[in-house]
Amino acid sequence: MENILFFFANLPVYSYGAMLGLGLLIGSYLAQREGRRKGFEPDFVFRCIVQVALVFIAAGRISCVFRLHGWRMLLYPWVLLSSVQLDERTGLFAAGLYAIYFLFRHVANPAAFLDALTPSAALMQSLAYLGSSVLGRETSSPLGVHLGEFSLHPLPLYGALLYYIIFSYLWRFRRRLRFDGQLFLGYLALGALAQRILMPFREITGESALPWLYTLAFVVFGLVWLYLFLQAPLTEARRRRYGSSWQTSLLYWAWILGVGLLMVKFFYWRFG
Repeated sequence: MENILFFFANLPVYSYGAMLGLGLLIGSYLAQREGRRKGFEPDFVFRCIVQVALVFIAAGRISCVFRLHGWRMLLYPWVLLSSVQLDERTGLFAAGLYAIYFLFRHVANPAAFLDALTPSAALMQSLAYLGSSVLGRETSSPLGVHLGEFSLHPLPLYGALLYYIIFSYLWRFRRRLRFDGQLFLGYLALGALAQRILMPFREITGESALPWLYTLAFVVFGLVWLYLFLQAPLTEARRRRYGSSWQTSLLYWAWILGVGLLMVKFFYWRFG
C-alpha cells in the first residue's frame, strides 16, 4: 500500500519517497559537517552519500519489479518508474557492497570516514521507516492502525522511533570517541538489536532464523565494540569531555520526547 502525502503539479508525492528524500537532505548536511571535522572534504562526503543512495534505490526498485514481472521487465522497463516501492533488504545489501568498494577504493582511513557517516545513516533509516506504509501483524492494541475490519501494528512508527533513538545517541557521543570505527560498530550492534525488537511485530509467514541471527549480530558486534573500547587509551582531553550536567541530559531526553511525539502525530495523521 502506497501512501500519498499530497499532490504537487497534479503529481502524487508519496510518503516513503518524501521521507527518504528528506532523510537524504538532512543526513547529507550532517555527514558533511562531521566529515569536515574529521578532515574529509564535504564534496567527497556528499558524492559518497549520493552514489550509495542511488545504488540502494536502483537495486531495491529492480528487485521489487523483478518479483512481480520476472525477466519480462526487460520488455517494458518503464515499469521501474511506475511506482516508488522498494525491496529494502536487497537495496541495503547492494548499497553495503558498493560502500565497501568505495571505502577501499577512495578512502585512506575508512573507520573514521564511517564514523562521520554513521549518525546520518541512522537518521535516514528513521525517516525512511516513518514514510513506509508496510504495516505489521494484526493486533488488538489501541496503537494499531485500522484498515477496514483489521487493526495492524504500526511497524513503521516503531522502527522510526527506535532508529531515531539510535541516531540521537550516536550524535550525542560523536565527540567522545576512543577509537576510529566506534560509532559504526555501535550502530551495527544497536541496529541488530532494533531489528530483533521489531521482528515479533512483522507479518512473517512460517519460521525464520532471522531473530537468532539478529541476536547473534548484536552480541558479536557489541563484544567487539566493548573490547576495542576497553583497549583504547583514554586521553586527558577525552576524559574532560565525558562530563555531562543534569541540565544537558534533561534537555537531551526532552528533545527525544518532543521529536518522538511529532513522529507519532505525523504517522497517525498519514493514516487518518
